[in-house]
Amino acid sequence: MTDILRADLNLLKVLDVLLDECSVSLAAKRLHVTQPSVSYTLQKLRELFDDPLFIRAQRGLIPTARAEALRPSIKRLLNDAQTLIKPPEFRPDQAEFTFSVSANDYLQIALLAPLIMAVRELSPRVKIAIYDLSAEAATERMRRGDLDMVLTFPEELAADFCSRRLFRDNYVGVVSRDHPLKSKSVSLAQFLRYDQVIVSPTGFAFEGPLYRGLLDSPLMEKIAVTSPSFGILPRLLAGGELVAMIPRRLLAMMTSELREINIAAEMPALDVIAAWHPRVDHDPAHQWLRGILGRVAAES
Repeated sequence: MTDILRADLNLLKVLDVLLDECSVSLAAKRLHVTQPSVSYTLQKLRELFDDPLFIRAQRGLIPTARAEALRPSIKRLLNDAQTLIKPPEFRPDQAEFTFSVSANDYLQIALLAPLIMAVRELSPRVKIAIYDLSAEAATERMRRGDLDMVLTFPEELAADFCSRRLFRDNYVGVVSRDHPLKSKSVSLAQFLRYDQVIVSPTGFAFEGPLYRGLLDSPLMEKIAVTSPSFGILPRLLAGGELVAMIPRRLLAMMTSELREINIAAEMPALDVIAAWHPRVDHDPAHQWLRGILGRVAAES
């Protein structure tokens, strides 16, 4: 029995060209090799198929009946092999899949909203499922293959994931349009005259990247309200004297009823990253969406 391991695709490629050209010299020229190399390969092919494959004639070679019978199968096999190793083509306008991503409400507003608008313009049949998961839950889902990406902070990323830094965002003070603080720049003492709203998923436990550098800061002295979401801030600040600190990008995406104030104090900053499992690092659809995300992050 002929061993399939002897059927080198390189041998079959030479046979395919010989069947097209019916000439050793023309086959060698087309394959960019020497004539002796083609002759040597033809001998190996004869041994593999136990058939002469070609008969010498006055002008070139004449394929045997076995060689002619092999012609369609070899072309199909080589074409299938080429298709197998060819990188898959991704067509955004024809793409149809669901992309799942976890992000807190800050990143949903500041990054996912413009991302979704950009994706829908280029690929309207792509669906995006948004989750707000804890770092542990998002990590576990990505390992299981149930989550495509998480938008998070470097401190919350496990070491076995791929990541890309998207941007750094600085916190700024915000107040309502009619707040007594009229100046765009205020001292720390002026800011601390007013009770403050802080967004913290854990209430007054103050866990997370924002608070690691703020626990001993005077900026935390006047907290009156904590909220798990930034979405309620405009309503809480409107028409009153409460103040807040939020990421600058978020302010640009929120209601015009709020205005920024510069506090003469060291304000915290956040590095934002996208993270994903290595299994999807080379996936064309995932790579395309990461490219869109990078552009959105740079433009926002």
